[in-house]
Amino acid sequence: MLHCLGFLLNSIKGAAAYIGDAVSLFLNLVNNLRLPSDEIRGEILFMLYKLSLLNATPWDNICDNDNVDLSAVGKSLLQLSLEVLLKTQNDAVRLNCIAFLLALAKKEAFDILLIGDLSLIKSVEEEESTQTDDVPPNASIIVLFADAVKGSLLSTNLEVQTGTLDLIFHFLSSDANICAVLQTLIDENVADYVFEVLRLSGNNDPLVISSVQVLSLLATSEEMFKEKLAIGFSTLLPVLHYVTEIPFHPVQSQVLRLVWTCIANCSGILSLSQEEQIACALTLILRRNDSGELGMCSETFALVCSILIEIMRSPSAHDIQKLPSLIEEASKHAISSTLPHAYDSAFLVPHSLRLLKEALIFCLEGNTDKISVKKDLEDSVIEICGTYLLHWLESAVVDGNDDETLGEILQIFHIILSSTCHNKQLKFAEMLASSSWFSLSFGFMGLFPTDHVKSVVYLITSSIVDKILGCKYGETIRDAYVYLPSDPTELAYLLGQCSSEDFNLASCQCAILVILYACSFYNERLVADSQLLSSVEQYILLNGAKFPYEIAGSVMLTLLVHLYAFVRGISFGCTIQHSPEAERTLFHVMACKEWDLLFIRVHPIALKWLFQKQSVGGHKDGCRTGIFRRD
Repeated sequence: MLHCLGFLLNSIKGAAAYIGDAVSLFLNLVNNLRLPSDEIRGEILFMLYKLSLLNATPWDNICDNDNVDLSAVGKSLLQLSLEVLLKTQNDAVRLNCIAFLLALAKKEAFDILLIGDLSLIKSVEEEESTQTDDVPPNASIIVLFADAVKGSLLSTNLEVQTGTLDLIFHFLSSDANICAVLQTLIDENVADYVFEVLRLSGNNDPLVISSVQVLSLLATSEEMFKEKLAIGFSTLLPVLHYVTEIPFHPVQSQVLRLVWTCIANCSGILSLSQEEQIACALTLILRRNDSGELGMCSETFALVCSILIEIMRSPSAHDIQKLPSLIEEASKHAISSTLPHAYDSAFLVPHSLRLLKEALIFCLEGNTDKISVKKDLEDSVIEICGTYLLHWLESAVVDGNDDETLGEILQIFHIILSSTCHNKQLKFAEMLASSSWFSLSFGFMGLFPTDHVKSVVYLITSSIVDKILGCKYGETIRDAYVYLPSDPTELAYLLGQCSSEDFNLASCQCAILVILYACSFYNERLVADSQLLSSVEQYILLNGAKFPYEIAGSVMLTLLVHLYAFVRGISFGCTIQHSPEAERTLFHVMACKEWDLLFIRVHPIALKWLFQKQSVGGHKDGCRTGIFRRD
């Protein structure tokens, strides 16, 4: 009879319309789940499943079922169904039970049972239960659920396994007290069973997807789940290789997040070979993404960069032989696939830059032998800075890109200028300076008028000056950057002020002399030649040799002589008027004060003007003792 009724429900379209009292039938079938026959319970579950699809349950027409206690019915139904699932070894019964529970769960029939303190959730009242099996009559619904799904997860039937995983996923996706649900399922070792399903899946796609979705929900409880994740991590590696080879695989980012969670929270759990495998797989996905062979979503890209960063930060990273070459390739592909397309990849650019910065830091850490092994990676990072990053900086002045990206790039530049070997620092500083750095720097400060951008820009400028002028002349910029302007036209104005009684202004003027003189070696003009000459002359006339005692007079005078000689040299033969009084004042100071022409890098134009000038010949003895003194 049950089989016939089930056949009719399955065969007749709109069969529910022919049932006089569908709710009574439904409730009667639920009560008969207590019958001991596995076959009968399987038929009942099939009928209940069909009634659910036909919307013939108490939850479908709530207004017409005022006399039905939905909470009590739901509790009894869930209890009895889970007991059937726990006891049966028949996959057909399992399929019917899982299908029915899924259909009813989508109607939110069980949500009320999961809300609140799960430790207080009881199964069907003891007096209503007649079972004599091992299931305690007052066991927690969640504990019963955890026990019931374990057998189905170990089934050899893929449909049963997939359905069970989908049921767990839906269970965890409810509006219930999710933390308590997670705690119970983790404590009952459900995660171990899911990892086992994944291990034996043979990369069956539906099974992989369902397993990873469940594990991802369990992983939201990081502290409780991390031990399970550490134990089952080796199972994820084949899955990682599988999902990274398929463009936009539905659980690609979720697998990567699980990997990242394990590396970030379970330090030391990975072997060197496992870390190398992961780095190799992620480098491959970045390579294929850069070539256009394999696309990836933004979350996947961000996770790939984050995982590689965590690997480089691990204590054993310097012992992974192939890691430097893998990071070299990965960072190239990450930058080349995002930075040239910054408008389309605004979210991704910071991630690729952080990867590049960590790669540079990774190069510079460890003992001498380990640093030398990473020389190619260091050279690669510097090359990327000189191409992609510098190009972005040039376009930023025109297009006004975001200050976060600017800050990340400048941090990388600062590390190169301060932490690499001297020759690389000097070469990189020369490259930046010859790429109109000084003009670009003021463009950045104009586009992003924040104290942070200003401080970072002047820090880079001071580091460049240290390398191209030597003798720590960049220190003058670091000391005065707070008072320095963000507008280049204000440099000339400040230089032309009297600072004999104002140490802060005097510090500014010293830094300005350094910046303007450094520009001269790279044919950069922050202000017009005539305006620059006027400001320098004004400085000479107002300040003369009255330098504040806190600033070494020889430094200021040397800078002043060089800058004045350069400006006069480039205006020689032009119509730019100069002040004879300022010239006489400067040469008088040169003859009377201690300074050293060769203490700082000399511009050929400045040197040529000094020795061609008739005034130098007129003060030949004095100037010889002043110019060439090497005290």
